[in-house]
Amino acid sequence: MKANFHISNSISSTFSLNNKVMFVLLSVFLITTTTVSTTAYANTNNGRDCFEIGIADGENHPLNQETFSECEDKYYKGFIKGCLSVEGNTIDVCESATDA
Repeated sequence: MKANFHISNSISSTFSLNNKVMFVLLSVFLITTTTVSTTAYANTNNGRDCFEIGIADGENHPLNQETFSECEDKYYKGFIKGCLSVEGNTIDVCESATDA
């Protein structure tokens, strides 16, 4: 009877170890995924997408101060281009739309 208890105790400790390993792997995966997603978004704001976001905002929305703070010149240039694409807008109108 003691031998049976020892075997079942060994099996339960193996399952316990497997659960701990799975928990650690899952935690590492979630942390890595979150970090990679955040980094990818930050890189996107510094690249070509800032210009494209600026164009879309210039065509249909006011200047987004938060996006401008992250992207700076690329967003601003895109915003001006998008604003100028709207019929009737002039450079003066578009530049005044960027004043805070």
